[in-house]
Amino acid sequence: MNRFFRRILLSVWLTLVAGVMLAFVVTRWLPSDETDVLGLNEALVAAIAGDLGLLLAEGAVDPGGQLAARHPLAFEDLLEIYVIDESTGGDIQDRRLPLPVRAALERFPSATPIDARVILAPAETPGFRVIGFHKRFPLTETVRRTGGRPILLLTMLLVSAVVSFFLARFIVLPVRHLREAGHRVAEGDLSVRVAHTVGDRKDDIAMLARDFDTMTERIGRLLGSQQRLMRDVSHELRSPLARLQALQSLARQRFTAADETLILDRMDAESERLNELIERILSFARLDAQQEIRRQFTDLADLVRTIIDDVHIELGEGDIIVQLAGPDRLTLDADAGLLHSAIENIVRNAVRFTPEGSVVMVTLSERESTVQLMVNDEGPGVPDTALPQLFDPFFQVDESRPPGDGGSGVGLAIARRAVQLHGGTIEAENRSEGGLRVTVELPLRS
Repeated sequence: MNRFFRRILLSVWLTLVAGVMLAFVVTRWLPSDETDVLGLNEALVAAIAGDLGLLLAEGAVDPGGQLAARHPLAFEDLLEIYVIDESTGGDIQDRRLPLPVRAALERFPSATPIDARVILAPAETPGFRVIGFHKRFPLTETVRRTGGRPILLLTMLLVSAVVSFFLARFIVLPVRHLREAGHRVAEGDLSVRVAHTVGDRKDDIAMLARDFDTMTERIGRLLGSQQRLMRDVSHELRSPLARLQALQSLARQRFTAADETLILDRMDAESERLNELIERILSFARLDAQQEIRRQFTDLADLVRTIIDDVHIELGEGDIIVQLAGPDRLTLDADAGLLHSAIENIVRNAVRFTPEGSVVMVTLSERESTVQLMVNDEGPGVPDTALPQLFDPFFQVDESRPPGDGGSGVGLAIARRAVQLHGGTIEAENRSEGGLRVTVELPLRS
């Protein structure tokens, strides 16, 4: 047993023992009025029996009923007075007769009762028997017997020790599991769980165990996300660097006037891609660390139209059309720069995965206290299992990527963080008619 368990056990046990001993000490100072109580009980039984005798002498029609109406026959838990009708053998109030009273009826009136608590009425009551039964607290009988007090004391000490042991174990065992789990987490094992060790308990210790499991699960996800982020960043940075190195090697081997333009253009493209990727990573890192935004009244409808115009310019004469549906003006208190970056990343992601000859539909609407922006594309969508990870940095679904795509997997992560900073939500779902729907909801006011 560890020190904490011993402390809990001794504290609970000593508290119970001290309470028992104090009760015994205090009761020794109380006056004993057993003789007075018995004398009072005998007088009550004699008075009720005498009154019943008078009723019988007067020829009352229902002497038992009149007696019950005149006198109380039960005095809390101290005395019960039974009036037995000899014709029926039962009490006039249909009460259950205790065993000592039944024994007294069998021996009455030839001998005294076998239980000292049974009080026989001295008055003559033809057809009725009046018997008083003096009640005692059960422990009173125990301590009055020979050796009763030591046995009672030892029994209470033993029971209190057993109860204290199991109570201390009930408290300490989950804490011990938590301590062992904490050591395992400190050693790097984030798979440890302790909620199953508390069963169906609903107390604070059980809540602590479940909170511990939630904490370790979230830490595990965060570390996994960090590791995946580092792996993906390394992969994304390594690819353009490897191509640059290959182009440089090729240039050293056979750099002719005919190859000059092609090789330099490819090197410039890879350098630009590398620079853009690094800029996106830095943007995401800044957003992830940012806690406050600069709000100003922004026309969201005009901002979305500007983004769509820019996308159309880049698409040139392509067959993909981006359409906007919604009010001509919709003002809200927001950071225009962050919203521009978020919506642009969502729209560009939809355009990237939408086949030619399709339409990307952007719908803007105002609710009671929020603004909703929906971007629907006609692309291949994503597997349902990948939807929860779609906004994680560098997460990409290979099945939905067209060949040669240059996406970095950071755009949607930037969009989610920008929306979160505005107190909004962003979700993605597969459309029943095909394609992906991204829904953004922003509060109208901060």
